[in-house]
Amino acid sequence: MDTKTITLIIAFAALTIALNTIRIPTFYWPGFYYRVYEIPIVVAFLLFGPKVGSLVTILNLFGQMVFFQVPGGIVAYPFGLIAILTMMFGVYLANALIKSRFRSESTPREGRIVIYLTVLGVAFRAAIMPFLDFGLLYHFLLPVALGRTFTEAYMVGLLPGMIVFNATVPLYTIPISYFVAKRVNKSLRLSSSQQGIQNFAF
Repeated sequence: MDTKTITLIIAFAALTIALNTIRIPTFYWPGFYYRVYEIPIVVAFLLFGPKVGSLVTILNLFGQMVFFQVPGGIVAYPFGLIAILTMMFGVYLANALIKSRFRSESTPREGRIVIYLTVLGVAFRAAIMPFLDFGLLYHFLLPVALGRTFTEAYMVGLLPGMIVFNATVPLYTIPISYFVAKRVNKSLRLSSSQQGIQNFAF
C-alpha cells in the first residue's frame, strides 16, 4: 500500500469520524439514529475500491469506540460496521451486474447506475441486518453489554423498525455517495488505473 493510498484512507476516516456527531433519532427504533458518516465510506468505496472502503470503515469503528462511547456501543458499533459492509457488498454486486448487462455501452445511463446500486444495496442490508439485529444483537450481545434482557414481545415489536431502518439508510446514502464520488472524481481527474469499482461510470 503506497503513501497516497494510506493518506486517502486516513483522510476519509477522519471525515467519517467527524461526521459521527450528526445524527437524527428514529421515532420507531429506540436508541438508533439516521447518520451521514456512512456517506464518505461509500464514496471511498466507489472511488478507490473495496480495500480502501473497508479500511475506512474499520478505522471509523475504532474512532467510534474511542470518541463516542455509549452504553452498548461495544456491540452496537461493530454491528454498524457489518451493516455498512453488507450494503457495500450489494453495491459491489450491482457494479458487476451493470458491467455484465451493459457491456456494449461505454457509459451506462446515470439514472440506471444509481438505481442498480441503490436497489441491491437496500436488498442486501434489509435482507440480512434486521435478522442479525433480532437474532443476535438483542437476544445475546446487548443483554451482556447492558446487563439487562429484553422480552420476546419487545423484540418482535422492534423487528419492523429494524427492517425500515436498514432499508431506508441506503436510500439516501448510496445516491448521495454516488454523486459526491462522481464530483470528486472529476475534481481529482483520476485515471482509470486509480479509480475503484465505478471507473466506467464517471
